[in-house]
Amino acid sequence: MPENRRLAWRFLFGVWSALGLLLILQSYVATAGDGRDFTFTQHVMTVASQFYRAWIWAGLTPVIFWLRRELNRRHSNLVVVIALHFLAAVTCFAMGNVVRIWIIEITFGYWELRFYALSAVYTQLGAYSLIDFYIYWAILLVAYVTDVNWQRRQTELREEQLRTQLSQAELAALKQQVQPHFLFNSLNAIASLVREGQPTKSIEALAKLSSLLRQLMNYSGRPEIELWREYDYAQCYLAVEQVRFEERLVTKFDADEECLQALVPTLILQPLVENAVKHGIAQRRNPGRVTVTARRLGDRLQLQVANDPAEGGRHASEAENHGIGLSSTRTRLELTYGQHQKLEAVLNGPAGSIITIEIPLRFPEAAEKVEPISP
Repeated sequence: MPENRRLAWRFLFGVWSALGLLLILQSYVATAGDGRDFTFTQHVMTVASQFYRAWIWAGLTPVIFWLRRELNRRHSNLVVVIALHFLAAVTCFAMGNVVRIWIIEITFGYWELRFYALSAVYTQLGAYSLIDFYIYWAILLVAYVTDVNWQRRQTELREEQLRTQLSQAELAALKQQVQPHFLFNSLNAIASLVREGQPTKSIEALAKLSSLLRQLMNYSGRPEIELWREYDYAQCYLAVEQVRFEERLVTKFDADEECLQALVPTLILQPLVENAVKHGIAQRRNPGRVTVTARRLGDRLQLQVANDPAEGGRHASEAENHGIGLSSTRTRLELTYGQHQKLEAVLNGPAGSIITIEIPLRFPEAAEKVEPISP
């Protein structure tokens, strides 16, 4: 606070010093038609007088700003407020000129007591002194515009904070929606192994699911994580599914080395990988591949999840594919990156389904140099 106040006073002093130069120029313009020749002392007094006037108003400016706010807060009647400001303008005009003339007399050595009487001071006031009356109203106008702009900025800031809080709440809700969904799918897959009488595979799948849940708990509070951690999540989930599908599920993870430390929304790949297994691999009798790739495209990161097409004459409808997985991913990207993201979905094509995401390429300030943990 003290440093900010010093900066404000320096700014105020600088502005009024510049206005003092304009007042000096205006003084010479106003007396240019008189034909008088000024002595050196008169020139110095003119310069000093206008600078003193400017600096006195520099001190009065915060008072006028405060007075405007206080009168508006205490009085709702506009006529009363204007009348009080008129009295304040007359007071500032009178007292400001009295102080200015006294300071000039002290500066130039006029120490006789009679020069400090109010009657003597007012004999030195001319029509030009009325400029101080108008200066008050000019400062009041600036105070009004400044306060209106400040209130508008505060309103915009509050609205932006509310929008941010709403977006964060929606993102958290979507994230919480994704986690139980994939957990349900994983447990359903393990339940299938139990029903098929495969206890060894069931135990193996439970162990891999436990490992995945442990990782999720470690980073559950982070909206963004490094890509290699996201790859670990997806690999753990596919490892669980691989126990179920065995050789029917082939996985491939490929990423540019520099992309592994890039930040991505937590669990952004998870629902896409689930859809790839559910709508692609689960509908095949022959082995099928799920491929996850990451590439750098200039200042953007491209993520892609692809799966081989389904077999047996059954293809999931586009509405099915646009369930919680794709729709929640699209919404999360829009809330996180706004217009700076892109999601394209090629569904049920001859080559299968391909989901492509592009987001800004960003890295943590201090990236954690830890090698990914294999599932």
